[in-house]
Amino acid sequence: MKNFTVYFTKQIDSESKAIEVFMNDELFAHGSLNLCSNMAHVQILEKHRRPHESNEYVSSYDLECAIEDRAIEHHRILVK
Repeated sequence: MKNFTVYFTKQIDSESKAIEVFMNDELFAHGSLNLCSNMAHVQILEKHRRPHESNEYVSSYDLECAIEDRAIEHHRILVK
């Protein structure tokens, strides 16, 4: 999977934060992350729902799993 950067954008409730997923400094998806259950939910933007130039398709499920296996530093989730 390509390098993604995921940022917390706002607090939704006491357990969840809204997130934005960027790929190469372009907004790729948005969603939420429940910090207690460690469950991510993302919605990939329409223009990114097809294979990229490299014919690599990134599914919502793959992205959610990568976010759930994250390393958080300074309010950034670094997905490698």
